[in-house]
Amino acid sequence: MAGPRRRIVLFLAALMAAVLTGLTATPASAAPTRTNSDLSRVIFVHGFAPTGKHSSCSSYFSNALSHFRNRGWRGSLLTFGYYAGQDGCSKNYAGSRDTSLKTVAKAFANYVYSYSRNNIKVDVVAHSMGGLVVRAALYYTARHASGFPPRLYIEDVATLGSPHAGTGWGTACSTLGWQQCKDMKPGSPFLTALGSSMPNSAMGTDWTTLGSYDDEIVSETSAVAGTAEHEWQYHPDANMSHSDLKNVTTGSYKARRKITANGATWSGWGTGYAAPVSLARTAVFYHSTS
Repeated sequence: MAGPRRRIVLFLAALMAAVLTGLTATPASAAPTRTNSDLSRVIFVHGFAPTGKHSSCSSYFSNALSHFRNRGWRGSLLTFGYYAGQDGCSKNYAGSRDTSLKTVAKAFANYVYSYSRNNIKVDVVAHSMGGLVVRAALYYTARHASGFPPRLYIEDVATLGSPHAGTGWGTACSTLGWQQCKDMKPGSPFLTALGSSMPNSAMGTDWTTLGSYDDEIVSETSAVAGTAEHEWQYHPDANMSHSDLKNVTTGSYKARRKITANGATWSGWGTGYAAPVSLARTAVFYHSTS
């Protein structure tokens, strides 16, 4: 009996060694490479809907989507929504104004993970409150929060008029009891948890934030709060409203910029700068804009 038992033990030991060798010899998949490309998938994320929903995700971003296509963007242009009953969305989470932004961020993160799990990177353009959804998705994923995916691959994010430091409009509409308004209040627990820096995905994320002195919903300082790599502000002479930031695709405007790599100081006001949607397209084309 000793002979057969010894052969069994040796066989099992050899089998275990082979399994362990196979595990150690198979490296984890590397993160996608950062590139300058118009082949990337771009996900557009809309803002708050005071009426409870938008008519459709595609109509919300109709100008931006047309601009990307007309300028030869070859990658898929996708939309993410988060109100029940919306049409024209590549992915729509059936939430409401009472759905917390962390919950919406979880749904968005898991949508992005449907690509990340296959080693596919995406870019994101978000307007207004949508920028907070993206920011929270990256923040809580990096901290392995319950229900969030293990990793995300988001190469570039451009936010247009997003209340990164909150908005007084959120304070006003929170009197109606809507959770999303409460989350947008300056100093809310939701915003406090996100901190003062922009979060990264597992491949690193290049952030561009745009705001305007003529934005009647989000102040020019809140729109660029959060220490992004690239920050832009449109001068009052540009007459760039909150909706204009997601709709205006052409023209030249008075603006200034701040680039972290150049010392994080604002440039002087200059003329001839591109429209906000055009800047967003440039931001997600380049892996690092200047």
